[in-house]
Amino acid sequence: MDPAFPRKPLETNPLPHNFGYPQTSPLDYHGAMELHTKLGAAIRITWLAIIVLGLGTVGYVLIEHATWMDALYMTVITVTTIGFREVFPLSTSGRVFTMILALSGVGVMLYAVSVIASWMMETDLSRLLGLRKEHRMINKLSRHIVLCGAGRTGQTVIEIFQARKQPFVVIDRDAERCRQLEAQGVLTVHGDATSQRVLEAAGVARASTLISSLADDAHNVYAILLARRLNPTLKIIARAAGDAADEPLKLAGADTVINPYKTGAMRIAFTALKPAVIDFLDASLPGTNTNLELAEIRVEQGSRLAGQTLASANVRKKFGLIVVALRRGNESLFNPPTDTPIEPGDILVALGPTQNLEKLERASG
Repeated sequence: MDPAFPRKPLETNPLPHNFGYPQTSPLDYHGAMELHTKLGAAIRITWLAIIVLGLGTVGYVLIEHATWMDALYMTVITVTTIGFREVFPLSTSGRVFTMILALSGVGVMLYAVSVIASWMMETDLSRLLGLRKEHRMINKLSRHIVLCGAGRTGQTVIEIFQARKQPFVVIDRDAERCRQLEAQGVLTVHGDATSQRVLEAAGVARASTLISSLADDAHNVYAILLARRLNPTLKIIARAAGDAADEPLKLAGADTVINPYKTGAMRIAFTALKPAVIDFLDASLPGTNTNLELAEIRVEQGSRLAGQTLASANVRKKFGLIVVALRRGNESLFNPPTDTPIEPGDILVALGPTQNLEKLERASG
């Protein structure tokens, strides 16, 4: 095995039942583990207190032949040290039992109260409620994009997605970064993208695309392997951190591998060699000051464009757009002839004003 990609378990830190979240959907993986530990301790001590009350009640019924309500009342005032008068006369056995119950029960009840009070003070209930809301919102998503890693590259991707109102979910291990993204209204899963449960929490099985932009290529490989197993039809885009990572990332299941260093170098070179071409490409990208945009538009079933040719659809005249290419399946036809038929599922790559592209999108269904 390549030493650049050391062995690592595909599944890390399985999350047991976490009381309130579905087992496979920890929105804040590390926070859920901490919450599970605290809540588990509180539940165990609560059960212990219930057992003490139950044993005390049964003891008084058996020893003093008291009614169940009187026995429970006597048990409660004993273990809580309220000190009201005895509800019924106590025999010698009853008094011995009461002393044992007081010595053992008072300690249990005080410890139970302290544990529950500590949990309530230390747990961020507002964040817990926020996570549950995020969980419901993510569960409603379908055909969305999952972004693994919100570093420098990821931040730029997030800004573009927000500007385009593209539904997406971010996975990141940095708790502070996740809180900042949540404050911006970004659906976020705090956890390790190399964990199957975290990917499931982000809805990878229902997503259309996954972008793996983790800190190193080894983690990208593992995230891609898991994502591909969860969703075989997922489109996966990977950012390569090293020069030799392209092939391992593609072998892991990435459809497209982008090396930002190579891409940046090519841009610098072509800006020097062909500045007009680069200026035109920049102008056609969203986020620029021009009203010109290069976009891809999918033709849906039942669209009024489906079944027509480019000539009969008259895209240039009706919409004021130039169809640069037509993509069908894995094949792309650049500068398609006017007699090219438009079929459902085709993707039209069109160039023109943004508002005209929006009109074509509505016409394509």
